[in-house]
Amino acid sequence: LKTRFGARRVIVFGSAAGQGPWHAGSDLDLAVEGIPAAEFLDAYGALEDLMPPGLKVDLVELETAYPEMRARILREVAGPEDPILALKGLISDELKTLERIASRMKELTGEMHDPPTWVEMSAMGRLVHDFYRGAESILSRIAVQFDGGVPATPHWHSELLIQMSIPQQGKRPTVIDKTLQARLDEYRKFFHFFRNAYGAELEWDRLRRHVVPMTETLELLRRQFDQFFAAVEPKEEQ
Repeated sequence: LKTRFGARRVIVFGSAAGQGPWHAGSDLDLAVEGIPAAEFLDAYGALEDLMPPGLKVDLVELETAYPEMRARILREVAGPEDPILALKGLISDELKTLERIASRMKELTGEMHDPPTWVEMSAMGRLVHDFYRGAESILSRIAVQFDGGVPATPHWHSELLIQMSIPQQGKRPTVIDKTLQARLDEYRKFFHFFRNAYGAELEWDRLRRHVVPMTETLELLRRQFDQFFAAVEPKEEQ
């Protein structure tokens, strides 16, 4: 990255840097600074070509990273030594990203046509996609930390939601209740539809039920994560 693409800095972060447990589904997280915008995708593609089978790479531009992610990458804020508290802090950062997505959705729906145009629906579909991806990432982190990993099956996306709605005796309480599990499962279905649509027309009646309750879903997530960590974090830190 430095020699071929002129990066000034390349920083390993995330699981590979010890900022979380490494597991079978972990990606190699790299942050770069100084690569020209026009060459960033070429750099990403070159990295992918170097990866061994089964290992994915995430390349982040330090210049455009969200403040909380940049602080984590640069280790500007000392993280707690306790792994549960460290996980709680990481999830707090990821919830801020979900807040941004929900805020953009609110802004978009406040200005859209009635009915929305295909451009507006495409933008809303992407936001719904990103919202679920972020929520699933949080649940995956909890599964890795407390359960030893996400379900090792082809249907792990749906099974993860079920796993998080069931307490693990001696390990953790329930993470999300059945109501939130069912709501997130609807987001999951749309997530996979949107990823594999390949030009299929979006329908507002299908999209609306994910767009309208997004802020409410975020608040349910936040409240239930707060309840979960209140139950599992070290008592002297509560």
